[in-house]
Parts: sequence; structure tokens; C-alpha cells
Amino acid sequence: MIHPVDYADATELHRHERDPGLDVFSRGWPDQAPDTVCGWGSSEPHTQLVRKGLRTIIDTYGVQTLNDAGCGDLAWMSTMDLDGVDYIGYDVHERATWPELRRRGYRLEVVDITSTVLRRADLLICRDVFIHLPNDMVLPALERFRGSCRYLLTTSYAGDPVPEQGAFSNYARVSEPSLRHAKLDLTLPPFGLGQPLDLIPENSPNKYLGLWDLTR
Repeated sequence: MIHPVDYADATELHRHERDPGLDVFSRGWPDQAPDTVCGWGSSEPHTQLVRKGLRTIIDTYGVQTLNDAGCGDLAWMSTMDLDGVDYIGYDVHERATWPELRRRGYRLEVVDITSTVLRRADLLICRDVFIHLPNDMVLPALERFRGSCRYLLTTSYAGDPVPEQGAFSNYARVSEPSLRHAKLDLTLPPFGLGQPLDLIPENSPNKYLGLWDLTR
């Protein structure tokens, strides 16, 4: 359910809260895909499984309110049928597509999701965000998510061994926000979310969107 709303005031309200380290994402990855600045992982061909899986989860779990944390330019999300779903997209930077998307009725806000509690929603999707953030930003974001949603659908990897280092570890990741991705396995420390309720496989080795019930 999409309603035309003027979010200029909300954008200004949250702008000052952004961690300056997140400015690295202002340009995005415009050279990776022709249909999005958010990189090849957000392109139409790459998100076919994601879109199908998300639709199944919305139907299966009776999702009526959806927060999209790290929504980017909505290249793939805007192709989905969200009739009956109250959607809000959040990103750390205003994107060039947003004025037109707002005219079409999408609600979009500039927010640093690592430091802001989002509105209550049945489902929060956070795709391809944590893989670009250090653990000390992921952990507080997860805690804030617990206060704003029941179900979290987010990117994780099956912890595959690293030949030179042995068993996979979440402690050998990036130390600051980075345009390069750093794998993480949310079932392992320091995150320890346990096994997901559901999985959407991605078109990349050992990568999936996992669904967790954060009220447990």
C-alpha cells in the first residue's frame, strides 16, 4: 500500500545523524550494472530469486508492513507488486531515482540505520548492507532492528572455510565502511542469530537471505 507523501522534512531530520564514514557510499557502484547504481547484486537479472523468495515470505508470514533498510535506488524492489503492503524505504543517501519514486507513491527516508530506530514493521529487509560494514556497526544496527520488527530478512553467508586461514570467522572483517564486501555469517559469533527460519538462495556461492524472528 503506497501513499504519496512529502518526505523532505524527514530527510532533513535524519541527515545530521549519519556517521561520516558512510559517505563512502554516496556514489554507489554505478559502473557495475546498467539499471542501478547499487551494483550488480541489485540488477534485474541478479535479483530474480530474491524477488520470488520475498513474495513467498510476504505471503507466508502475513507481512503487512515492510521496512527496507538500505533500499538504494529501488531498482529491483520497485518492480515488485506490493499491493496491500505498507512499505518504507530507508537509505543513508538520497538517490537520483527517489523524486520520481515519491511521485509514484513510495515513502523514502534518508536514515543512518546503524543509529536510528525505524518505525515498527512486520518485516525488515536489509540486503547487501552488513557486508559493507564493520562488526561494530552491524551489532548496534541489529539491536535497533529488534526494537522495530519481528522478522528480519538479511544477507548472510554459509561460513565457508578460508584455505589460508582455516575455519570461517566473523572477526576478520573490515574495520570501517567499505565499498568492497566482506562476508559474514550471522549464525556465528559475535552475531549468533541462530539458524534462520527460512532461506532465499542468491545467485552467488554460499550467499543467501536468511529470515530470523527477532522476538525469540
